[in-house]
Amino acid sequence: MIVYQIMVDRFSKVDQKQNVKSWDLPVEGGIHEFYGGNLKGITSRIDHIVSLDVDAIYLTPIFESSTYHRYDTLNYFKIDPMVGTDEELRELVDKFHSKGIKVFLDGVFNHANSKSEVARQMGSGKFWRGFHDLAELRLEDSQTMKFIFSVIEHWMNFGIDGFRIDCANDIGMVHLDEIRNKIHEFGGEMIGEIMTYAKDWMDHLDGVMNYFFREGTLSLLKGELPIDDYVLAMNEMVEKYPLEKLLNSWTMISSHDTPRLSNVLDEERKVRLAIATQYIFAGHPMVYYGEEVGMNGGQDPFNRSPMAWNRENDRILFYKRMGKIRKDLEVLTNGKIKVWRAGNLVSILRYDEWEKFVIFLMNPTYSMIETKVMLPYSYAFDGLEMEDLNGGKKMKIFSGSINIKLDPFDFALLTPKDDIESYTFFKKR
Repeated sequence: MIVYQIMVDRFSKVDQKQNVKSWDLPVEGGIHEFYGGNLKGITSRIDHIVSLDVDAIYLTPIFESSTYHRYDTLNYFKIDPMVGTDEELRELVDKFHSKGIKVFLDGVFNHANSKSEVARQMGSGKFWRGFHDLAELRLEDSQTMKFIFSVIEHWMNFGIDGFRIDCANDIGMVHLDEIRNKIHEFGGEMIGEIMTYAKDWMDHLDGVMNYFFREGTLSLLKGELPIDDYVLAMNEMVEKYPLEKLLNSWTMISSHDTPRLSNVLDEERKVRLAIATQYIFAGHPMVYYGEEVGMNGGQDPFNRSPMAWNRENDRILFYKRMGKIRKDLEVLTNGKIKVWRAGNLVSILRYDEWEKFVIFLMNPTYSMIETKVMLPYSYAFDGLEMEDLNGGKKMKIFSGSINIKLDPFDFALLTPKDDIESYTFFKKR
């Protein structure tokens, strides 16, 4: 599955009747800086989203609030009039479902707008991280949880496929269990925003937004994290996270809470290597709107500019190529994973059934590397030909090893070519 994150106010607008800022003007930073993106606008761009082989969209909050980002909910049962109507949400869900695309909403259940009726009745008297416009809710009160359950039931009945839970760590494990159980009653999924190593949280979620992967991978490519430390960190996830939960997590390298890729990495070849690693690693790649066309933007709010619909560059072609590879190789969705160091290369093996495996080799350095890579996989047979999907070269495995040459910040994605006439390597186990 490939997930596409949409910041609703900044993605696309159609028939917006309210007074909003011109789409081509730069972001200045105010929380009341509305550009007018809406549900109709999202639905109108379905062909663009489909072209990226997306399987799910995740919408930032759509409920009535006082700010453009809408993480300060005023009314949990009403779509913000600037965003659209109940009927337009149903139309969006139906149209995306007709293309095989799931729809996730943002569940902001830890806090609400301090001036809301919810905050007056259910507020704890505390404020999220000291922001006095965001009143934390009294989740230990059963009436508050009943209210949250009613919100979940209301919107799940629109046919949505689940919620991304904002500030999941603030909500706590006990209440996450309760919220997840309610979402599961309607056949939905729950992904948690956990911006750290998430092992202890995995039993209480269906998956996480994998910020730990993001921090490690981008730090490696910036030269801030040694290869050994990167491999150690990734293996901590691979070995300690339940495989099912890791595979269901959203593997992200940017979001509405982080700078954009072009502002983190100083060369396009590094950006592409980060994207390739994201698409190969265990989990569902999550693409933040605008990354596919190379949008710029530093820290919030400058990473939230209106979508650049007329921007032309080659990055979108790379995203489409990686999306097709992801769809063609089922093992990238369901397969197990191993990570190890081979000289100055990072090696990732994805494998499922014995003949279904791919080997990803990345060079995160400024030097060309030519080396032998040992392959810790029992079905990497001697004489088996491998094809590099990033360049088309073919090479053979010799006694569980393969010779590789990679340019700086380049990668190889090797797949087995079991096509010798009247012979197969994979005939007995």
